[in-house]
Amino acid sequence: MAFLSTDSTPRERLSRLISLLRRVRMYWRSTAVIAIVGIAISLGVALTTKRIWRSETTLLYRDTIQTGQQPNATRAARLGPKLKDMIYARPKLSSVIEEYKLYPEKTERSMVEAVAEMQNHLGFRGRDSDSYVVSFSHHDPLVAQQVTARLADLIIEDYQRENMTSAKMTLDFRKRELEEASKQVEEASRSLSSFLAEHPQFQWGLGDSPYAPTPQVQAAPTHAARPQTPTASRSSDPELSALERRLAQVGARLSPGTGSVEVAAPATSADVQRARQAVAAAEAALADKLRVVTPLHPDAATAQARVDAARQELARAEGAPQVRAVPAPAAGAPTLGAEEQAALERERTSLLQQIAARRAKLQAERQGSAQAAAPSAADAATAAAAAAASAMSDVVGLETEWHKRRLNLDRARDYLKTAQSNERAANMVSEAVQSKGETEMAILDPAYLPSRPDKGRGKVFMVGVVVSLMFAFGIAGARVLLNDTIYDEADVGAIGSLPVLAAMPALPAIEPPRVRAMVPLQEPERDVPEVVEVEDDDDDYYEDADTQVVAAPGESRLHTQTLRWGSPLEVAEMRRKVAEAREQAAARATAEAQVAQAAAEARAAAHRPSEAPLVKVPQATLARVRTPLDPDANTPHGPEVEEIGDDPAAEHGGEDAMKLLRNVPPQALASLRVLRHRLERHRGEGRMIVSVLSPGPSEGKTTLAARLAMTLAEAERARVILVDGNLGSPRVASTLGLKLPGYAGLSYQIRQRMLGHRQGMEGMVGHGAGGNAPLGVVRLAPSLWVLAEPALGESYPDVVNSPHFGAALQSLRRCFDYVIVDGPAVLGSGDANVLEDVADGIVLVARSSLTRGASLTRAIAQLGDRRILGVVLNDVSERPVARKKVAVVQDATA
Repeated sequence: MAFLSTDSTPRERLSRLISLLRRVRMYWRSTAVIAIVGIAISLGVALTTKRIWRSETTLLYRDTIQTGQQPNATRAARLGPKLKDMIYARPKLSSVIEEYKLYPEKTERSMVEAVAEMQNHLGFRGRDSDSYVVSFSHHDPLVAQQVTARLADLIIEDYQRENMTSAKMTLDFRKRELEEASKQVEEASRSLSSFLAEHPQFQWGLGDSPYAPTPQVQAAPTHAARPQTPTASRSSDPELSALERRLAQVGARLSPGTGSVEVAAPATSADVQRARQAVAAAEAALADKLRVVTPLHPDAATAQARVDAARQELARAEGAPQVRAVPAPAAGAPTLGAEEQAALERERTSLLQQIAARRAKLQAERQGSAQAAAPSAADAATAAAAAAASAMSDVVGLETEWHKRRLNLDRARDYLKTAQSNERAANMVSEAVQSKGETEMAILDPAYLPSRPDKGRGKVFMVGVVVSLMFAFGIAGARVLLNDTIYDEADVGAIGSLPVLAAMPALPAIEPPRVRAMVPLQEPERDVPEVVEVEDDDDDYYEDADTQVVAAPGESRLHTQTLRWGSPLEVAEMRRKVAEAREQAAARATAEAQVAQAAAEARAAAHRPSEAPLVKVPQATLARVRTPLDPDANTPHGPEVEEIGDDPAAEHGGEDAMKLLRNVPPQALASLRVLRHRLERHRGEGRMIVSVLSPGPSEGKTTLAARLAMTLAEAERARVILVDGNLGSPRVASTLGLKLPGYAGLSYQIRQRMLGHRQGMEGMVGHGAGGNAPLGVVRLAPSLWVLAEPALGESYPDVVNSPHFGAALQSLRRCFDYVIVDGPAVLGSGDANVLEDVADGIVLVARSSLTRGASLTRAIAQLGDRRILGVVLNDVSERPVARKKVAVVQDATA
């Protein structure tokens, strides 16, 4: 299962990634098959693929005449998409398809399909140098060249035609715009001239209109008899203002074609006072400057110029009347007759007299005292104010109309200038387009005849090979990422927080131990069971002719022991041993002497400082004496555990059974010792029941439990017993190569305890602790015992749910330092939870390349993590392979 921890170092992540890549090799067969199939398909497609030839042509866009309409870069940027739309237009492509008879099969069905097919083979791209590349692909190189050249010609023709049409339309529009602007200027000028003819008192500035006359200042009237015409006074007196305006009108009519001279009235006292104040302010500013800088400083010179200007203004205000020019009426005014001119002269003289009288009166009124004012004067002032307000309203209306007409004329002039500029530019563009001189779209690189196919068979094949390989390895990588199988310690770490206690490497095939039968021991001070030989004709009741019945005198048959195991040589050996056992059973005297000697040695061993309760007496080759494993043999109920047999190879240190440990490589032995060290740290000074479990079957827990028990008992470090807790499918005896009789099985002994418990309820006295017979165990090595189920014979797997099962394990715990229990598979069975309740610690075994991460997670959830010490990863290979089927067949490693 793929897992990259974010808490690991970069080196660990790299190592993890490399290990994941190595797992791809597990699927090399499927990867090779996918790749070969893909390559074969690519080869077939390449052989049936037509060669595609592509021809290109380059078009260049350039400006030859700068008309100033828009920048070249902007036009070039907008031209690219426009040309692409032109070349991909359906009508244009349809004409090319019909001209060169392209795609006949699709043309028969629909022209739309043919156009779509041609669009797929067309190419258009722009370059940074205002050039454009047009390409076309076809299975015929000559057709590809011709179609490419034709497309380039069509683009150039359409571009020139569109430019011509656009230039003509633009020129026509600009001309209409110019005509409209001229009309607006003419109308605005005529309106302003009419207003000036009606109101000649309004001045017209120099150069304001091409139709306005240039005003000229005259020093004197054209004839001597005509006096100077005073202009409108600046006074606020409405009567005087009206007289002055009428005088100006009369003067204008008397001087047709020329400007009249307008004599300004002398300034009022208020104007003189303002001029004096301006002079005083300028002089004060000059004095301030001279305190800081010299008279030659620019600031001082500026202040002096302001003083001079203020003084001149004061002199003009206090001096004689000023003369200014009044523009003559527009040309075309009617000529005055002699009588009319004389009447105007008389009116003019009268107006001058009235103006002089009015000014004198106003001057006298200003010089008079305020005390001479009377009610009649107040009435006159009120009437004058009303007249002044009416006159002011007329003046404001005329001024507003004057500015409005001037503004309309200015706007018409600006619009006329813009229209003239646009018309000139449009005219230049039209002339340039007609002469093909403004812009040019030319062929820079003509269409060429391709010499190599753009899409050949070799390229198709190579692309197919690359795609096939990528697809094959992609499938393999996906299988690695989605694979839930556990392969290494990182996969276990991805599941949860359980530590990995040890990682057992993959071991080579080891020769199984030699099959051996347990050597039974005699029971001291008890009746020796009779060995009843069964005749050959009783096969219908017993299993075969080599079956013996072991029964005590006067008791019914307890169990049957089948001797037909293994090869014919083993059968002969077993028959020989049975014969010797019969002879030894007949020698009761010798047995009693041996029992007495064994009791003496047992008492001597009880006073030794060692905890080992195992006491044995010199015995014959087959005949042994049952020896209690409890140090205190004189308890009221007797020993809880006693040795009932030996491994025949125990005399030589258990070489046959210890092959499982001695024949393993050093790396595996080191892992077992690391596991032993961690269990010793967890045990401390007490004793411990360790259940070895696995999520499913065939994960190597039995072999691991046996090797762990041997490692714990190595060099007599501790007294260890290996218990077969998988009563439904026992494997310990077959793994060790040990053949046990039925009465030596764990389930049989617990069954007898259950029967003894019921008998005790009826008042009968048992033999063991609490009225139960002691548990019989078989010695494999000086510090290693085993309590297993026989491979053949009666079995009671239901006893694991009995309270006597837990009591039996606790009895073993009181007699041994380690009780290693080979348990069943966790998933699909509730027996594992029983072992979890009675055990001090649980070791979960997961087999590399076999155990699923989901299975391990479910097993942890079923057991709970309160007593799980960790996980032992079994059968770890440097090169992981999928070995599920092989592992299921190898039941011996279960």
